[in-house]
Amino acid sequence: MGTELEQIDTSMVQVEAATQGLQEAFKRVSGRMDGQDTRQTQHEQVTSHPHQTIQTEGAAAMGRDEQLGQELLDTKAQHQRELQNHERILNAMMAELEAKKKLEKDKEAT
Repeated sequence: MGTELEQIDTSMVQVEAATQGLQEAFKRVSGRMDGQDTRQTQHEQVTSHPHQTIQTEGAAAMGRDEQLGQELLDTKAQHQRELQNHERILNAMMAELEAKKKLEKDKEAT
């Protein structure tokens, strides 16, 4: 029973580490998006050809936004897969523990 609890603890630590890593990746992507928006705004304010700049920077921003959006979706999907995997592991461990408890209880009853 101690080994199973250690396995659950280890799985929980792995889930926490994976979650923390994905949250940090999300923050980096969000920070990059904010930084790009700031740079684009500053550039538009100092340009002498606002219409051309808006078109050029808008297209570039759209491309960056699409790329960052895809990165964000990929990160979320990876996080979801990892959570599902950890949940399957935990459920299997819990089922095994329950089965062992039942076996021990049945032995004690006889």
